[in-house]
Amino acid sequence: MTQGSKSPGPDRIEAMLDDMSALPVPEPSPDLMARVLADAQAHLPAPGGGRPQARMWRQIIGGLGGWGAVGGLVAATATGFVIGLGALDTTGVDALWTLGYDADYDTDLGLDAFGWALEEG
Repeated sequence: MTQGSKSPGPDRIEAMLDDMSALPVPEPSPDLMARVLADAQAHLPAPGGGRPQARMWRQIIGGLGGWGAVGGLVAATATGFVIGLGALDTTGVDALWTLGYDADYDTDLGLDAFGWALEEG
């Protein structure tokens, strides 16, 4: 039921490679060479000039991964900001203005979002 391998042996592969190396290699036409050299010349920078430096913001956006990544960062920042403000839901807007400005605050203000309670101290 088993069949022999259909792949050529190492001796046969070497013989095929020797036959291929003996074949003549065609030379590219002068027209092709002229077109290739003209295309290469068109891509060279102007003499005495270098490639202009990209602006700082383009470098930063490129370093972050492009505009798609910047959009993702903006969305994540906005989401984190909204979630952070949601933690202050029980405090009311007035409590935002009193944080850090008044040393005497009342513990009945309801500053206990997510289980963190402010205590006098």
